[in-house]
Amino acid sequence: TEMPLSGKQVIIPPELPDILKQFTKAAIRTQPADLLEWSSIYFTALANGQPLPVRARSDQNAAASQMDLTPELLKALHTEFGERETVHQEEVELKWNEFGLPVDLLKHIIVVGHFDEELEWMKFLALGCSYLGGTIKNAMIHACYILNSDPNSTPPDACVPYDMFKFLYTYLADVDREVSQDQVNQVLKHLETQVVSSEGVVKVSDFMNNRKLRLG
Repeated sequence: TEMPLSGKQVIIPPELPDILKQFTKAAIRTQPADLLEWSSIYFTALANGQPLPVRARSDQNAAASQMDLTPELLKALHTEFGERETVHQEEVELKWNEFGLPVDLLKHIIVVGHFDEELEWMKFLALGCSYLGGTIKNAMIHACYILNSDPNSTPPDACVPYDMFKFLYTYLADVDREVSQDQVNQVLKHLETQVVSSEGVVKVSDFMNNRKLRLG
């Protein structure tokens, strides 16, 4: 039998999309063992104005190291899939499991990236770098090391083509939702003037210790 409709109109608050975005970010940051139970605690706390059960940003690096996600493994994944624009999710899962990486982490990256069965590899890589780095700046440093286009450029420096940097940085800033478009434009404009004299590449040294640039 069908349940009778109450006749009451469901009003969706305008802030709902932002609430869901913040919830998704909190989930990837916290890595709860039981997502359903944690979600219940999260929204109950939110409704009652209580502190949210969210891991601080400073704790992210510790969580990453505990789960054995390393730049070396991320680079190995990129070596496997980097020449393709899109990769089937099952292929990534297979290689991920071969490396013994945590399934929960893969699921969180897929959720945050809103990936379907075919995922955009560079966006997946960007989110992996973001998890390793904890901040957008550190994520871009990891990305430059993994994607280094100049074999003569070695740590602490590395470089990537400007267009690639722009794509990754813009994507991470959009996912983060805490970096304004003006800030993104300022960073890209500054770096664009620098690449004229560096054969079109952005170097880690261009932004790592530059106090004028706030990537995020």
